[in-house]
Amino acid sequence: MDIYRSKHLRYVPIEDVEHEDFFLTLMNEPGILNFDISIPVGFTKAKVGVVTKALASHKLLTMFICLPVPGGHGKPVPIGIVALNKPEERHVQHANSSLSIIIISTYQRRGYGKEAIAWALDWAFDFARLHRVEIASYGWNLGAKRLYSRIGFREEGVKRESVWFMGSWHDVHELAMLEHEWRGKWRKEANAETWAPEGDENYSSEQIAQNMGSA
Repeated sequence: MDIYRSKHLRYVPIEDVEHEDFFLTLMNEPGILNFDISIPVGFTKAKVGVVTKALASHKLLTMFICLPVPGGHGKPVPIGIVALNKPEERHVQHANSSLSIIIISTYQRRGYGKEAIAWALDWAFDFARLHRVEIASYGWNLGAKRLYSRIGFREEGVKRESVWFMGSWHDVHELAMLEHEWRGKWRKEANAETWAPEGDENYSSEQIAQNMGSA
């Protein structure tokens, strides 16, 4: 049972130095402004190692989203990043996190974002014992909000005019997924083919032993 794969994708830790050039390209493409609302000052190669190490240490999970090479020969091709925030030390009992994802523009609108989010939700609820995962979209990124809603995230509120971007104020839409909502319906509909059983079932110890080859 390979937990670092889904139907079409593979997942590699952010510290993987083989993907530093991709990370640099991703951070400098125009579409990054749909996700990173810090003041844009450009991103240099010198920052890559520092930022990836910071992401690895400060996030609960940060993975490159990769496409395997057909036939299994060659190294997977990185196409994006998916991450889950690490709860603050004195707030871990609430079992909350927030998810972020970015797919490089050449691989968008192919279903990879949906699949990677589904994998991250399975990981969050099955391994990290989270109860709630939040996600946000900015007012100008309507496509992201539609995607999150189709996956099953429910909109919970709007932070009005809370982001300054390109000369004007914009809303932030806040959505969330609860563990029982994901297991109850949306996991099956996502059909991401991760390790997780369909629906709200859980693996027994015997099933895990079979899947892990330790029976």
